[in-house]
Amino acid sequence: MIKTEIISPNALRIVVPVKLKVDDFRQIAPQVDSIIRKYGKIRLLIDASQFSGWENIAAFENHAIFVKNHQDRVERIAVIVGHDWQHWLIGMVRIFVHPDVRAYGQGQESEAVQWIAAEGLPYGR
Repeated sequence: MIKTEIISPNALRIVVPVKLKVDDFRQIAPQVDSIIRKYGKIRLLIDASQFSGWENIAAFENHAIFVKNHQDRVERIAVIVGHDWQHWLIGMVRIFVHPDVRAYGQGQESEAVQWIAAEGLPYGR
C-alpha cells in the first residue's frame, strides 16, 4: 500500500511499496485531488527507494492512467531512487509528462524536500 504524508499545504510525500498493486492509486486519488482542488497544482516527493515493480499488468495500467489523468496538475516531482534502473525510468518519464521531474539518491532526501518546497512557479494556474 502507498503511504502518504503532507509535507506542506500543496506538497505530498508518497512512499511507494516494493510492489504497486491495482488499488494503490485509487486509494491516494482522493487526497491528491483534494490538494489539487485547493491549490490548483500539487508537488510530489516520491520515495521509490524500495520500489521494485508492479504486482501485475493491471497495476501498471492503473499507474499509467493515474499519471495521465493528473500530470497537468503536478508542478514538480522529486523521486528518491534506490536502484540504477529507476534513473533510466525517470529519464523516460521526462519525455512523456509535463511536470519537472528530478531524481535524488537515498541520502539526498533533504535536498529533494528543499526543491519541492522552493518558491518558483505560482500555484493555481
